[in-house]
Amino acid sequence: MPRKKLIEVALPLDAINDASAHEKNVHLGHINNLHVWWARRPLAAARAVLFASLVDDPDNP
Repeated sequence: MPRKKLIEVALPLDAINDASAHEKNVHLGHINNLHVWWARRPLAAARAVLFASLVDDPDNP
């Protein structure tokens, strides 16, 4: 049986939502303000989903 990934078991949505909201509201002195990218993705959410989909569940041996 394949091992479960972390995204299947637990994903801290509240923390991800807070980080994404903070990242969206940063306006001054941030590297994203150099150029407007029209198809911008929330980086915190994308990183969290990518990490959780690659890492095995630590509680499942």
